[in-house]
Amino acid sequence: MSASKTSKSGSVLIVGGGIGGMQAALDLADSGFKVHMVQRDTSVGGTMVMLDKTFPTGDCAMCMISPKMVEVGRHLNIDIHTLSEVTSVSGQSGDFTVKVKKAARYVDPAKCTGCGDCETKCPKKVPSEFDQQLGPRKAVFSLFPQAVPNTRAIDASICLCLTDPQRKRCRLCEKACKANAIIFEDTEKELELKVGSIILGPGLSLYDARVRPELGLGRWPNVVSSIQFERILSASGPYKGVVQRPSDRKHPVKVAWIQCVGSRDNHNANPWCSSVCCMYATKQSIIAKEHDKTIEPTVFYMEMRAFGKDFDKYVERAKNDYGVKYRRAMVSAVREEPGTGNLVLRYAGEDGKLTNETFDMVVLSVGFEPHKDAAEFAKTFGIEMNEYRFAKTSHFTPVKTSRDGVFVTGIYQGPKDIPDTVMQGSGVAGSVMALLAEARGTETVKKELPPEKDVAGEAPRIGVFVCHCGTNISSTVEIDQVVESIKKEKGVTYVTNTIYACAQDNQDMIKQTIKDQNLNRVVIASCTPRTHEKLFQETIREAGLNKYLFDLADIREQCSWCHKGQNEVATKKAITIVKMAVAKSRLQEPLKSETVGVTPAALIIGGGVAGMTSALTLADQGFPVHIIEKEPELGGLARNLYRSLDGSDVRQFLASKIAEVKAHSRI
Repeated sequence: MSASKTSKSGSVLIVGGGIGGMQAALDLADSGFKVHMVQRDTSVGGTMVMLDKTFPTGDCAMCMISPKMVEVGRHLNIDIHTLSEVTSVSGQSGDFTVKVKKAARYVDPAKCTGCGDCETKCPKKVPSEFDQQLGPRKAVFSLFPQAVPNTRAIDASICLCLTDPQRKRCRLCEKACKANAIIFEDTEKELELKVGSIILGPGLSLYDARVRPELGLGRWPNVVSSIQFERILSASGPYKGVVQRPSDRKHPVKVAWIQCVGSRDNHNANPWCSSVCCMYATKQSIIAKEHDKTIEPTVFYMEMRAFGKDFDKYVERAKNDYGVKYRRAMVSAVREEPGTGNLVLRYAGEDGKLTNETFDMVVLSVGFEPHKDAAEFAKTFGIEMNEYRFAKTSHFTPVKTSRDGVFVTGIYQGPKDIPDTVMQGSGVAGSVMALLAEARGTETVKKELPPEKDVAGEAPRIGVFVCHCGTNISSTVEIDQVVESIKKEKGVTYVTNTIYACAQDNQDMIKQTIKDQNLNRVVIASCTPRTHEKLFQETIREAGLNKYLFDLADIREQCSWCHKGQNEVATKKAITIVKMAVAKSRLQEPLKSETVGVTPAALIIGGGVAGMTSALTLADQGFPVHIIEKEPELGGLARNLYRSLDGSDVRQFLASKIAEVKAHSRI
């Protein structure tokens, strides 16, 4: 449909670059809508990029989110506006005008190569917000090594040059930058965007446990918050994944987790359950034990809320396979033992008896809450908040705000875990697609790829990239041994190792290496092809190679995970698997992808609330839908309900939904 035939804009504004916002952005951009993503940090990624692993699978968090970050960063129909905030919104659903304030970056993103020379030379250090004050960062910095965009920024509040009225001090970063990307004269800018709809996913704040001085955060060095412990566990964190106490870098043995800090408490805290703390404490205790077998984890809890798929199995695994102790007790105080840095917990058990117990380290499982500026944020977008400062929505339309055309996703709608955030990101994208269906394809551009290099008749020139996957692979597989073993293989021209092969900077490195080394085939030894094969295929295609001249050697699931603790066996197997991939690569030839016609219609099995909602979302976009339901009536289990938790009339909602489905011409 041409732009002249619709009054609605085919662009969407997404505020927040976390996992939910990125999922919505990719769904929309892949479906023919232009996306503008506004992010107040220097990189997209949100909170998830700070995590070491995810529950209950134990997947590397960075390995899960990095492909999405790379895809968002390289997508032609997604514009990322970092260091930016929305200042005003006017207009109506389908036709909003949004003004965005973009802070000065002091580094030209068009010139910056991400080499880091400026950061190396910068003399000014401050505690890193990303590493939760446990490690330093420079005045010129990248938020984290896998940041997207992979461009440095300068913190004007601490830069020696920018805090000098004459701007003559230091300037070492400017001298070190070979690309001439430093711009000390940079200024704040204002953008005006025309969009048809707005999605709000600004993320979360963590409860500040310093409000509870009796628990010791900020008083005793070896009391840390749960997000600080994530950075301690992370291979890219301040301690490189080695579990250490902040006070003396000793390896703790007895580690305690205190649950519900800032949640389910009306006194100096929040009354709601944050929904993830029981599970992330379980995950952290398991991962800590995997990092250091001497650790003895104890979790102090009120109730275990392991409600998700396989969550209860995960808790039982922690107890039975890792020796994690769960104590139902209320901790009243944490105090430091003089001279040792150890911590004495005073708690009341189920029998009411008061007990003192000494631990080497304490982790406070802090809950989620809206950002401190949530009220001002809601005012900017003209939406209502609920009593807890989350966006006001209903149980029946959980992604719709009080303003037409403005939607919400992620924790700004309410506390939830990563899978639920991803699902809601796709859900809100579907709602926007239905709203703006007539404007689909009016503001997008098509990707143009370089011509494929003709490798017919060439001898194989194989590049092999072996990934550490943080510590997911390297804690079990000796990466250097794998690299050395592959160097002499027939057809191998180039071999190297990388921390995260899927990160944006390493994707760029792979493309550049293909050109520099004149490679005509690529093997990447990393994690599963289920999540990463498409990403790597697109990367080599962008470098001019046929995407089928790529092979992935899975040395995570096949080696490090199934042979954990058996380093010699895992390494030997990894070498064999990579050699097999190289042998296969030698024989690979370019292939052409055939296309088949797509029938633009959907079949939905199940006519409950979820099935009917999906049917209406698709039908409103113009697609014919068929619903198959085995019962005589639509409605599913909701037919047995009368009221929701907030008192809303389920029967009335269901009758309305069924009538809407039956009346829709495309269903």
